[in-house]
Amino acid sequence: MFIVPISNAIQPVESLFDDKNTAAVADSTDTPQFSDVFKEIFTDVQETQRVVQEDSVRLAMGEIDDLHTIYNNMTKAAVAVETFVAIKDAAVGAYDKVLQISM
Repeated sequence: MFIVPISNAIQPVESLFDDKNTAAVADSTDTPQFSDVFKEIFTDVQETQRVVQEDSVRLAMGEIDDLHTIYNNMTKAAVAVETFVAIKDAAVGAYDKVLQISM
């Protein structure tokens, strides 16, 4: 899993009525979008879960001799799920706070 530093992706908040600032923000396609990072984390969760399922099948069939590999893969999957849930909770919390802002 690749962790993208967010300090480079943060754009300063500018006036909505300034045309040149909205064009500059729209042209910055080299910065990662939140949806791309979220999809990458979700894909990582799916991949680690698939590996754990394959390991359990191979263990049941007696094809694996080293249990530490299975334990390591299970730990990776657990950390990936915890990371995904934490990011999802933070995004939902931020969305709720934005909705609570009165205009």
